[in-house]
Order: sequence, then structure tokens, then C-alpha cells
Amino acid sequence: MTGEQASTQASPAEELHSILLAHYRFQSLSAGFESGLFEALAEKPGMTKAEIGQKLGLAEQPTRILMLCVTAFGLVRKDGDGYENTAVVEPLTGGKDPVAAALVPYHQHITYKTMGWFWESLKADTNVGLKKVFGEESTTLYERIAVDPVLESAFHNAMGAFSATSSTELVKTLDLSSYTHMLDIGGGRAINATNIARRWPHLQITIIDLPSVAKTANERLAAAGLDDRVRAVGLDAFSDEFPTGADCVLFSHFLEIWSAEGIRKLLQKASRAVGDGAGIFIVTPFQDDDETGPAHAAELSAYFHAVASGEGMVYTPREYEEWMSEAGFTPTGRTPVGELINHIAISGVKGGA
Repeated sequence: MTGEQASTQASPAEELHSILLAHYRFQSLSAGFESGLFEALAEKPGMTKAEIGQKLGLAEQPTRILMLCVTAFGLVRKDGDGYENTAVVEPLTGGKDPVAAALVPYHQHITYKTMGWFWESLKADTNVGLKKVFGEESTTLYERIAVDPVLESAFHNAMGAFSATSSTELVKTLDLSSYTHMLDIGGGRAINATNIARRWPHLQITIIDLPSVAKTANERLAAAGLDDRVRAVGLDAFSDEFPTGADCVLFSHFLEIWSAEGIRKLLQKASRAVGDGAGIFIVTPFQDDDETGPAHAAELSAYFHAVASGEGMVYTPREYEEWMSEAGFTPTGRTPVGELINHIAISGVKGGA
């Protein structure tokens, strides 16, 4: 270890302190982002407190507190009487990183409000946080956002930004040259299907999602000029059988939402819909087979259980391969999805053993 590494490595006490006070750091980030502070400093570096307060519509003392927080936490720097952004928040300005920018209001309005009941959610084996914040009638986050415009906007902006990035990486990963018709289960608003259809112009795609989602998907597909090869069918993936006739099935960022038993049922249903030799691709966040990480898997697992569905988590590739085998698919490989996201594509073929 070099002297520089030793001087910058956090001690256990410092690491604990950082965790204990993480909420202050995030709330300062959120306040700076949602108030427009970081955009203002990107456009005019060197603004004074008085100029910032006038720009944000804040009184003198709230302005002092905000600037103290964002400066102390390394989000902006002070030079004389003026302030400017640091490299930490530069991605949040000017549309440089749409995923990071979309995640700030997503965490502010959804996860920070609900994760306070993480332990209670584990004890009750359901998403207690969602119910505590948004009412006992809230079974899943997906139902709740349908009746709350603020949540819906925060959720879809974050998921849309992430999907655009992950979909770009996905089409570089999957080899669909030998297939003619794909079932895209839980395909949402057709982001994956649109990119896949453009990459593989010979391929027909049938998206399976709830009727309201399918309607939006079909409108997007028509606008993109792809409705001759790609269509969305409205049905419930759990209560309805999948259409037959496809020779490939895609589950992209869908299975981890549900329990192990739910996933088994979906894979068995997929197996009933396709014949021998059909391919299957499961695209999901990655967790090590020894269940030690990475941190991204832990974060999402806590989110699925305490907030989103009350039953899902990030499962290991080994578990998916076991469930695929139970459903009649032979696992054929694991492939990292691009370089930008910590996700994996697990492939298989119906029969084949």
C-alpha cells in the first residue's frame, strides 16, 4: 500500500460514521438537484450566496445551510465568495448522465420514504415500507404508481433512463440470429423490443404485459414503424398462458421482482409455450453464486422485498439455471450484459440435454 493509499483509506470508524450519516448527504444532494442549484452553478460558476439565494428563492439562513451542506459534503467547492460544482455532481447537469439524474427524485420520493421499514419488512416477509408510507391497500409499487402522478413520474423517468442504457447494452450481448419469433415477457413499453427489432430485422417479437402497458407499447411501436413485426399482447403473466408459436423467450429485468415459486411457474409456463430447441434468455442483475455481493445485488434485493413487490430479490445465476432445468430448459451459458451495468444474461435451450 502506498502512502497516498494509506492516507485516503477510510478507517472502520470513519466508514461507520459515513453510513450513519448517509441520509444527510443524500438529502443535500437531492436539495441541490431539485432546487436547480447544480444547474445554476453549471451555467454560471462563481455565484455568491446572495445570488444563489435570489436564484432559488431562498431566505438568507436557508441559503447558508444549503451551501454549507453541499460544500461540506464535497458536492460544490467555495473559492472566495463564489461557488462552483465539483466533479461529483457534474453528471447531474446538462443531461450528461440521464440515469443518475433520474435516480435522484426516484430515491427521494420512493426508496428513502419506504426503506425505513426494512427490518419490519424482513420480519413480516412482505413490503411493510410501501404499506406504511402509501397505505395498507398498496400491494406492490407498480399498482401504487398508477394512482400517484408524482410517484409515476419519478418511477418511469428512472426506469426509462435505465432501460435505455441497459437495452443498448443488451442488443450487443444477445445473439438472436438463429431465431425467428421472440416472446418478450414483461416487456413493458417496448424499449427492449424496439432495439432488438432494429438490430435483428428478420425477427418477429410478441411482448407480453398488462393490458394498459400493452396499449402504450403498441402506440410506441406504431410510431416507430415497427408494428408490422412487433406487437404487444395484454395479459397477466401469472394467470394467463403465454401465446404459442415462438422459438425464443426473453425475460429481461422481470423475474427478480417475484418469489422463487413465482419464477418457477413463469419458467414452466414459458416451457409450455415453446417447442424443443427454443431458446431462453434471462437478463437480470448479477449476484455471486456464493451470495457475498456485489453491493448492487444487496441494494436491489432490499428494494424488491421492502418496497416493490414484497417477495422478490436478486437471485444467483445458479438458482436460475436450476429453475430453468426444472422447466425443461438446458442452461447453455452466462454472459455479462455490456460494460456499463452489473447485469447478466443467462441462456438456455428447450430440451437439448
